[in-house]
Amino acid sequence: MFVFLARTWELLLAPLPLSTAVKINLFSAANGALAAAFWFLVVHRVLAFFSDQELFRRAGAAATTLISATAFTVWNQSVVNEKVYTVSLMTIALLTWLIFRWRDNIGRGKDDNLLILIIFLLALSLGNHLMAFLVAPAMALYVIWVHPRVLTRWRLYAFAALAWILGLSAQLFLPIRAAQRPVISEADPRCESLVDATVDILRLHPPVSLVGSSRENDRCPALAESLRREQYRKPPLNLNPIFYGPGRANNPPRDFQLIKWQFINYFQYFDWQWARSLDGRSTFFAWLRAPFTILFVLLGLFGAWRHFQADRISWIYFVTLFATVSVGLVIYLNFKYGYSVGAHTVDPSTGQLVPVPRDWREVRERDYFFIVSFSQWGLWAGIGLAALWERLTQITAGPKAKLSLQHLRSTAPVLVLALL
Repeated sequence: MFVFLARTWELLLAPLPLSTAVKINLFSAANGALAAAFWFLVVHRVLAFFSDQELFRRAGAAATTLISATAFTVWNQSVVNEKVYTVSLMTIALLTWLIFRWRDNIGRGKDDNLLILIIFLLALSLGNHLMAFLVAPAMALYVIWVHPRVLTRWRLYAFAALAWILGLSAQLFLPIRAAQRPVISEADPRCESLVDATVDILRLHPPVSLVGSSRENDRCPALAESLRREQYRKPPLNLNPIFYGPGRANNPPRDFQLIKWQFINYFQYFDWQWARSLDGRSTFFAWLRAPFTILFVLLGLFGAWRHFQADRISWIYFVTLFATVSVGLVIYLNFKYGYSVGAHTVDPSTGQLVPVPRDWREVRERDYFFIVSFSQWGLWAGIGLAALWERLTQITAGPKAKLSLQHLRSTAPVLVLALL
């Protein structure tokens, strides 16, 4: 899907005297910008539960989007080429906006249509990267919480199934392209027939894959191996990825020591987001960055708390999504020790603590896998900043005064914190 989208983008920019590399760079940047635009709409809707002042909602959403879009990993992935992660981020932001619109349109005759569109886009996004599917738990819980009776509409299931199949059908691009024998055809996912390819695509994606995807039923082995991502040799969640080998009799288990450092590695990447250039050579935390990290942690916690007070329904969506793309993803990915994390182990010959060997570590930094969590924490930090602005305005105006545009303008300089 990324190849298809990026090639389409390249053709659209054909009149411009730019190299292919520059055009694809711009594609990543455009997706980062679109993600920011959809987050703006989402936060603008959330802030409507805080105040009916349009200035507050627009300025607060703009400040929030600025914080989210300029988080280190989000910005970094938005200015490099050949990256699928900003497409996934944009998709999640778009789906979030659509599910919020669905809530607003319940009973107006458009709610079912929006759900079908969401299901189609979610299936379509799986051809780009599985990351976008991480929004599914939050969306499912949101639908159940907001309007559970929608799940009793059997007609909706029929159209949803059709939309899901149509979305997944985009992955037929893989065997169709491979059949043309291109110079570069990774995994060479050719298939004897499109019918067999369609069957494998459907059975190796949710919901069918959740109940089993036996290799014995593969109709197109190369395509099936590619869809399973077997080239990455990902170990089961309970095994240690450092010593894992497929088919090995005694693969050691995933231990508490490794799990601890996997979470420390996540917090290391979180520390990068807000002031990475300060003491930039220090990759494993830094005292110069600490005040900024603490500031945005506090703003995020305050924003999450005020969000909970203002609208618990959208807060449930946010907290479920954040838990999935942070804690859930750390557990699921089961990485080795981070590339630059300050992990140590005991040297059996001396009994002293020594840095873990290079071959026990990931081959590069993996912060990009957590791009959605960093982007979303930026949203909560921005909501916290907007709530702080509202609180300061209320203090200066007086406890009983109705907030006016003049009051908001007088305290608006606090939004400068979004530029940090």
